[in-house]
Amino acid sequence: MTRSPLFICLVFASFVLFGADGCSSDPNVEGAKLDLKNKDYDRALQNLETALQTDPDNVDALELKGRVIGEMILGIRDIDEHTSLLVEMLDSYDRALLLDPTLDETITQAIRIAYSNEFTMGSQAFNRGQNDDSEYATSAAFFKNAARIQPDSSGAYVNQAYAHMNGGESAAAIQPFEKALEKGDTEKDTFRFLASLYQSADRFEDAVTVLESAGKLYPDDEELQKELLNAYQLADQTDRALEMYSQAVEKDPQNKLFRYNYGTLLTMEERYDEAIEQLQAAVAVDPEYINAHYNLATAYINQAVQTNEELTAMDDAYREKLDSMSQAEKDAENEKMNALADHRRELFVLAISPLESALDLMNASDEDPKDVCAALYQSYVQTNALDKAEGVSGCAGFDD
Repeated sequence: MTRSPLFICLVFASFVLFGADGCSSDPNVEGAKLDLKNKDYDRALQNLETALQTDPDNVDALELKGRVIGEMILGIRDIDEHTSLLVEMLDSYDRALLLDPTLDETITQAIRIAYSNEFTMGSQAFNRGQNDDSEYATSAAFFKNAARIQPDSSGAYVNQAYAHMNGGESAAAIQPFEKALEKGDTEKDTFRFLASLYQSADRFEDAVTVLESAGKLYPDDEELQKELLNAYQLADQTDRALEMYSQAVEKDPQNKLFRYNYGTLLTMEERYDEAIEQLQAAVAVDPEYINAHYNLATAYINQAVQTNEELTAMDDAYREKLDSMSQAEKDAENEKMNALADHRRELFVLAISPLESALDLMNASDEDPKDVCAALYQSYVQTNALDKAEGVSGCAGFDD
């Protein structure tokens, strides 16, 4: 009787030690472990397939199969074979985790390592692409695999897109760029490149949508706003653009970029008085805003040209009915035409000041002032300031 408690304790201790041993009861799984240690991956997979044929829900076999393939594919550069095995690895891990959720930490760590490996191989192939363009396709495939492993990570999608673009497969870059934005990427270039690819594919409305999203994130980026304006034009959505910038200016009247873009659009729509108001406001916010000075002058000059067209039409009509007109009618018509001519000259006068400001700013920043000089030359000539016109003829390219 005194020995019974001791016997029970020994039995209990033996049970604990047996459980901690960690050996699988399946000889094929045990053989696969040894094969993995010896890096005999093919034999390991054969053993595991045998184990899974016997029991498709063998968690140990499924988890180990994932590990075997994870090591095996590091030495496989044939991208089709590599990818096929990678998919098998992920399927094995998914099935093992479904059957045994306690493996979550172990499998998550293995997945992270696999992601890192695919990303690294994609980067290496991308670098090799500088000497061999075909490597860009390989790089894109590795990054696509990385995205398969961690589909919520935007980095793999972006790099896949860049690999496609560098490899001359721009159309193939659209989908990964889209996925990157869907997964939360906020890099400015991601929006810009995708918009450009949309435009190349005649998907102009999609380009507008993407650039509008970018504009909300980067409201003060001049280059981005310029691309958005261009996208509106290509998509024939000037009305939408005018409404958007009207609201933007109302909401943020001190934003020089919104004022500038709104004024530029109004100029293109020949709504010159409204355009001048917006461009004057842009210059008031930033007196060194070269483009705003230039476009303000352009609005004046274009309005002068429009006035000149009206004057020409009036003069043609006057000549046609000259013989049938009374002297009073002739005097009235001449008075109207003289008023239009004075208005035309005044518009050219108004264009001079912003053009001179733009020229000074461009000279100070070593920018090419040719377009500004050409506009100034025209304005000086139209206002009979011939000496000043001669002074800018060189930079306007009119020396000959």
